[in-house]
Amino acid sequence: MKGTHSLSGIAGSSSALVQDYDLMGALAKTVAEATEHVGAEAGGLLVTNTGGDLELLSATSHRVTELETYQAFSGEGPCVECVRQQETVQGELSQVADRWPTVAAIMESSGYTYVLATPLRWRGTALGGLNLFWRRPPDAVAEAETAAQAYSDILTLFIINAGPVGPEVARQRVEVALEGRAVIEQAKGVLSELEGLSMDDAYERLLELERSTGEHLTDVARGVVRKAQERA
Repeated sequence: MKGTHSLSGIAGSSSALVQDYDLMGALAKTVAEATEHVGAEAGGLLVTNTGGDLELLSATSHRVTELETYQAFSGEGPCVECVRQQETVQGELSQVADRWPTVAAIMESSGYTYVLATPLRWRGTALGGLNLFWRRPPDAVAEAETAAQAYSDILTLFIINAGPVGPEVARQRVEVALEGRAVIEQAKGVLSELEGLSMDDAYERLLELERSTGEHLTDVARGVVRKAQERA
């Protein structure tokens, strides 16, 4: 597992909490960092909106987008369960198939054989869940679970912004991030069409633009969409 002997990834995410940050960008980057840290192939983040429904906020690949969207829409799956129970849910493909056959079928078609979901806990509720997927089970399951929960806690703190707010205010902040995600998805579509990129590569292109411009990810996405509209 990457990061087994080092907490540098977690420390890097934590340090961002004391700086000015773009919420959607911070959450998306932390999901990517968590995925890399535990040696997973892909990761996704479901969050609860103000109506209490789950929505996809971030995914590191198009395949995970399908997996997470299905869970949010159907109300079943490991990430949904971890939010509902506010505890870790994990298992191999056969275990997932016993409880959620359709989720298992999508996992199998995507090449994943193991899933780990950890909740974004906050004051007796869960603001969402972090889902991590492997093509083969991790070598150190307990360490992966510990690291995943640490990243989930960081994701929660990004939403809360270290201020003593209740669940409703936190969910309002999630809504802001969801609005940012909508802009980012628009920008991915624009870049995909203009530059002939896959949706995954279009997202990487957005991250490259963020690094090169020094702007927040959401602002970069708005700029891409605005320029496309001006050309139309």
